Amino acid sequence: MSPRRLNGFLSEFSAPAFLTGKVRRPDDGDGVDHDIYVYVNLPGDWEEFLNGRLGAATRKTARRTLRAIDDAAEYRVTDVTAATLERDLQILLQFWENQWGAKLAARYHPGLPQAMINNFRNMLRCAFEDDALYLPLLWQGDNPIGVQATLIDRKNRSLIGMLNGRDLSVRKPAPGFALHLYSMRWAIENGFAVYDLQTGDFAYKYDFGGIERKVECLLVSTATRRNLRDSLERRSLPVVLARVKALHQAGDLDGAARACGQILSADRSHSGARQLLEQLDAARRALLPQTLSVAARLHQAGNLAEAEKIYRKILDVEPRHFDVRYLLGVIFLQQRRYGEAEQQINQAIEIRPDVPAGHYNRGLALAKLDRIEDALASLDNCIELEPSHSQALALRAALARSPQPAASLTR
Repeated sequence: MSPRRLNGFLSEFSAPAFLTGKVRRPDDGDGVDHDIYVYVNLPGDWEEFLNGRLGAATRKTARRTLRAIDDAAEYRVTDVTAATLERDLQILLQFWENQWGAKLAARYHPGLPQAMINNFRNMLRCAFEDDALYLPLLWQGDNPIGVQATLIDRKNRSLIGMLNGRDLSVRKPAPGFALHLYSMRWAIENGFAVYDLQTGDFAYKYDFGGIERKVECLLVSTATRRNLRDSLERRSLPVVLARVKALHQAGDLDGAARACGQILSADRSHSGARQLLEQLDAARRALLPQTLSVAARLHQAGNLAEAEKIYRKILDVEPRHFDVRYLLGVIFLQQRRYGEAEQQINQAIEIRPDVPAGHYNRGLALAKLDRIEDALASLDNCIELEPSHSQALALRAALARSPQPAASLTR
């Protein structure tokens, strides 16, 4: 995109409401700039390409490499057909996994290589069905040693490199170099004008007369990182539901439930989201005892922030869970968040008005807020339920003497 078009687009997302920044591509530590894409302009004649684009040493190696393939004595190239598609794809993807699988799994996620392989397989099958796949396979005798998957863009007369794989033990002839040469010759013979080597300023690309262009990725987001709309765009709901199901399968029940709520906010009658939300609520309720046990241990250990997070998640599922509502109020008291504590414990009392500790701690929070009359009333309720409640009796007596007594909370 030209600077003029880009600036015109970005001007609609101006500060302070929006933030714009460059997306940094992963750095493999090899000094390769993946913002640089390299392509080769192809002339109308193969000899013209050899003599005009390649240096003397590269040209000599190129002629020798292609001669070995054309002689077919030891090396040969086969082109993909409907009968060989699955075999050829499997060879390609196995080579690719051997080279990159362990590295990607270690750096990003153990499941990433297989997910990428599945995507590659699906894309290449579709490209083949649309007559948009050029996939030469290099053999040494009966052993495959390299595969080059290239997309065919007939409209723009371009071959676009997508994926390649090779036997890492084979050095001469270099399978990647041989297949690039073979593919470029095929492209010239079939009237193509561009051979696109795609991302990365790898040195070998310039051996073919590579030309650089820079392709940057920009991210535009709201300054608050929140949507500008209160609800989802209805046309996006099928995509969102698919992501909800993926969250569910991955075990993120809370995230899936929140997303279901977003769908239902946009479409109250969305049956798929409603049914899934019912399943999620049932699953989360089944986990409540285990989840509450974890939160209580964290609370006892003094990890109040993590305990609070879990208590809140439980209340999302079961808003009238007395123990959780009360314990969340206790956390607020411990953190001296007295207003929130009073509100939370008051909600707990509405659920279970017969628990003395609730009235006592509510009275303590009210005393800290300097609402003495309300505090006395709450303490009276506690004493009525448990006449021997020593802490309530002591606090009530202290309130009669001083508006800001020292007191300890009861869990």
